[in-house]
Amino acid sequence: MKETATGRGPHPDLLAGIGIIVVAGFLLLRTPDMPTMSSVLPITMLSALIGLAVLMILRVFVAKRSERVKAPRHRIFDSWPRFVGIIASIGIYVGSVSLIGFYTTTAVMVPVVAWCFGYRDIKRLLLADLIFTGGLAVIFVLLMGQDLPTEFFIR
Repeated sequence: MKETATGRGPHPDLLAGIGIIVVAGFLLLRTPDMPTMSSVLPITMLSALIGLAVLMILRVFVAKRSERVKAPRHRIFDSWPRFVGIIASIGIYVGSVSLIGFYTTTAVMVPVVAWCFGYRDIKRLLLADLIFTGGLAVIFVLLMGQDLPTEFFIR
């Protein structure tokens, strides 16, 4: 593995890139079982993710020896509470989608998670939430005709 200029082990971008490729590749193997129209979005997103991970890895190998040009080295887990918060947020989101519904969970979780991690501009936060959740609805319902987990108040 490519070591950093300080010799303290592999560069975090290299490790992250390899991890992303492995996980995205595993998830891509599950898409053939999906209906054709349902698999288009996951295949596109996972393929793009793999492409970006390859670029991230190449950046580590192609960078010149100068620390100024090279991708910066950051400690992977500077803040354990934030890391645990991210993992907990993902778990809560996944569990809530089936219990509450996709759109309600997304509309609630986007601003709550952003607020918890320090974003405090409430007007922009709510506008971004509206655009993001509305955009998902347009893509999945209107353009793709796909049903997502039903909202709790419609069941």
